Amino acid sequence: MEGVATRPQPVTRYRWASTDPDAATEYLRETYTDLRPGRIDPHGFSFWTEVAAAGPVVMGTVRHSGPVRAWCEPPEALVVVQTLGGGPHRIRDGRGEVTGSLKLTPSWSAFETGWEDVTVLATALDPAEVARVGSGFSGLDPAAITFTSAAPVSAPLAGYWSRLSHHLQDEVIASDALMSEPLVRATVVQQLASALLATFPNTALEALTDPFAHGDGNGEPATVRRAVDYMDTHAHQDIGLTEIAEAARIGARSLQLAFRRHRDMTPLEYLRRVRLEHAHRDLRDGDPTRGDRVEAIAARWGFAHPGRFSVVYREHYGRSPSATLRQ
Repeated sequence: MEGVATRPQPVTRYRWASTDPDAATEYLRETYTDLRPGRIDPHGFSFWTEVAAAGPVVMGTVRHSGPVRAWCEPPEALVVVQTLGGGPHRIRDGRGEVTGSLKLTPSWSAFETGWEDVTVLATALDPAEVARVGSGFSGLDPAAITFTSAAPVSAPLAGYWSRLSHHLQDEVIASDALMSEPLVRATVVQQLASALLATFPNTALEALTDPFAHGDGNGEPATVRRAVDYMDTHAHQDIGLTEIAEAARIGARSLQLAFRRHRDMTPLEYLRRVRLEHAHRDLRDGDPTRGDRVEAIAARWGFAHPGRFSVVYREHYGRSPSATLRQ
C-alpha cells in the first residue's frame, strides 16, 4: 500500500564448512574476491564460515586452516578483515604491505594476499552507502569518496573499529527482532560506514582535515561552490552564516576560512555583494514615476540604512543609486 512503511527483510544467516581446499577457494572467490591461490594440501584442511547478511552489510567469521598466497582482483564491496586468531595475514598492493590485525581489502587495485591458518572477522559494506555517508559529512560528491590505504589511520581507531564491529555482530545483528526495525538497521549501516571512514585513510578524511582540498580545475573547493550557489539562489530570503554553512555541508568556521582563501572575503560579504547587485538591477529597471524609491529597493535587499546603502553603492558603481533610478 502506498505510503505505508515496510519492515526490512529478515537477516540472511548461514553456515558453510568444507574439508576440500578447492571448494573453500571457490566460496571465497564468489563471496569476497577473485582469489587465485596456489595448491593447498588437503590433508587435515578445514574451512568454515558463519555469515549474517543484512542489505548493504555482510559480517562473517571465517576459518581457513591452510597456507595461502594469492593474487586477487579488487572486490566490489569494501571489505575490512580483522584477524581473530592464527596468522599472520598480510596484504600487499602497489602502495606497500600491511600485516597488522586489521586491514581494508584494496578496492583501488589488484593485490597480493596470504595467510597461515587464520580465523578472521570480515565485514563487507556497500560502497554506495559508504560514499553517501562520507559525502554527508565531508561535502564531497559521493563519486569522490575513495580510500587510499589498507592500513588503519591509528591503533586507537583500529581498536574502535574492532569494538564496534564485535558489538554490532554479537548484540545487534545477531538479533532478528532488532534487525527487523528499520531505524536499527539504518543505524547499523550508518555506524559501520562512519567507523570505516574514520578508521582508514580516504578522501573524505582529507577534506575534513583540509576544507580547501578537492577543488575544481580552478582550485575552488566544492564547499565554496555550494555556498555560492545557495547564496545566489536565496539572496532574497532571510539567510545567515548558519544556513549557508549547512547548504555547503561544512562547519561555519571552515567555510569562512575557505572563502578567505579562495574569494578573499567572508561568505556574508559575498552575500552582501549579491544583494547589492540585485538592488542595482532593480534600480536600473525601476521607474520613479511608478512610485519606485531608492529606500524601498534598498530595504527589499536587506539594506536598512539608506545613507550607508548609498555609500556602498557609489563605491561599486561610481554613481548614486538615485542617479541610476532616474536614468
